[in-house]
Amino acid sequence: MKKILALFILGCSFFTAFAQDEGYKHETFGMDFTLSAEKKIRSGMSFTLEGEARTQDNTRKMERWTVGGEFDMRLFQTSDKKFNLKASVGWKYMWRFNMSKNTPKYEEETKVTPTGTTTETYYEGYNDRKGYWRGRHRTSISLAANYKLNKRWSFQLKETFQYTHFCKDSTTVDKYRLEDEDDPESLYLRETTTKVYEPQDRSMLRSKLTAQYNIRHCPVNPYASVDYGFDFTYTVNKWKFTLGTDINLDKNKQHKLDVFYRYTTQNGDDDPNGHLLGMGYNFKF
Repeated sequence: MKKILALFILGCSFFTAFAQDEGYKHETFGMDFTLSAEKKIRSGMSFTLEGEARTQDNTRKMERWTVGGEFDMRLFQTSDKKFNLKASVGWKYMWRFNMSKNTPKYEEETKVTPTGTTTETYYEGYNDRKGYWRGRHRTSISLAANYKLNKRWSFQLKETFQYTHFCKDSTTVDKYRLEDEDDPESLYLRETTTKVYEPQDRSMLRSKLTAQYNIRHCPVNPYASVDYGFDFTYTVNKWKFTLGTDINLDKNKQHKLDVFYRYTTQNGDDDPNGHLLGMGYNFKF
């Protein structure tokens, strides 16, 4: 138990140091809550229904609601059951809130001086985009290799291809401008426009490596994982680092609690960069 605690503290220290690297911004903190029910169809085959709620902006605002399902099937297993290969296919509907955004605007002015032509840039005003909800459909196909080293350690490598369709939506943008660039109080609302977000599609590949330790005679099973994902246009290239534990609430392992901390390195349409605390409840029947 002391070794596991030391490993957990060391992992937290590593992730905290990594998160404080100047190359990454970590301006957000949120919480994630998940409820899921898993039905065993037969040996090596199951179906899971899941619902999720997530907050952001230091938990002050709701960021996302998600509902979905996933079908899992075991493709191969060795006779000693130490290694198996699983495939899964899933679908989710995600309703995500995009927070308001304030963008400063600048104007360039060219002047002719006795020494030649110069360009001056001055503050003109800003655009204030209102927050809005946008829906998306996501389908995914995964292949996971699971290896049980011994009674305590197990590892999983999961490769996932996911396709996301963003629904059409719109929001309003208020354009504030200065009548006099030398007078900040001359700021006024020049116009309100509508910004339309057309439907779009995005494909992404994700690789996830997980290591888990089974504590003897204890319902707590700590784990650590690293997840790397990128899309085919390379506009999203991010890492997710997770430390957590599964907690079996009964002897039959029908009721399980998952508690975790996650750090994401890059902001994107899927996850804001920063810190996340999560809790999930799973029921098997």
